[in-house]
Amino acid sequence: MGKERVWGIALICLLVPVFVAGSQEKDNRVVAKIGEREITVETLERIINGYPEPVREAIKKNPKKKSKLLLRLVQGMVLAEKARKEGLDRDPKIKEKLQMVVNDFLAREYISYKVDKMINITDRDIQEYYKAHKDEYTVPEKVRARHILIRVPKDAPDAQKEEARKRAEELLQRLRAGENFEKLAKEYSEDPGTKDRGGDLGYFSRGRMVKPFEDTAFSLEPGQISDVVETRYGFHIIKVEDKKPAEVLPLERVRERIRKKLHEDFRKAKVKELIDRAMEEAGVEIYYDRIFSQESGTPQTSPEQVK
Repeated sequence: MGKERVWGIALICLLVPVFVAGSQEKDNRVVAKIGEREITVETLERIINGYPEPVREAIKKNPKKKSKLLLRLVQGMVLAEKARKEGLDRDPKIKEKLQMVVNDFLAREYISYKVDKMINITDRDIQEYYKAHKDEYTVPEKVRARHILIRVPKDAPDAQKEEARKRAEELLQRLRAGENFEKLAKEYSEDPGTKDRGGDLGYFSRGRMVKPFEDTAFSLEPGQISDVVETRYGFHIIKVEDKKPAEVLPLERVRERIRKKLHEDFRKAKVKELIDRAMEEAGVEIYYDRIFSQESGTPQTSPEQVK
């Protein structure tokens, strides 16, 4: 069972009694009944809003996910009620697990209550980050090329290698004479990944191809055809279709990406501060080494301190 599902079930168990019993709901349309109890649209929406943001947005955008959540909600309520009637909620082991769920939920809510209201990412914050980290938003130079490959097996004898080179040179002469590159690639190229596309490799930046191929491709101008180029795969003929110079993405295209990053970084730092302060105020001592040994240990405050 994944983390997301465990969190969802725990959240439902904690929130359903409150939400179902609540009043002053904005949308009182009933979406499910369990005996005399009713679940309304507003109840369901409030439960969805209790999920972490990525999960929440995924559920809201997908009616099937929302329907599955409603079904799980009803099933959880029905089975939880049966469990209570049979006294499972009074079983010491189960009570301990329930307390863990409650603690986890309250801790998350406390963090949200204390930290989230502190976060205020301004346009100035975004602009300053953008200016200081423009390299993060630089798109490298790209080239779009086609190629014809005459493949040479590894450790091929010289005679076989020379025969492959000769075939490549003959194709190059035909291209120089004006024959269509795409057509010849479809007919003669031995690269199964691009053959059916007329040798089209799409756009690629430096570091994506083997060096002799890359150096040649980036040295050509659009429309130019290379000489025969040898790589560990065999012999290539390359035609450059287009080139895109390196560019820095404008601020408006990355504004929301920066906002989310700053929000996440700020929240992570503040959550750590909050937890560290709470642990210190509570006088926490954790003996991690005793998990692995029966010997008495020195109190630690984090797993990183355990040697």
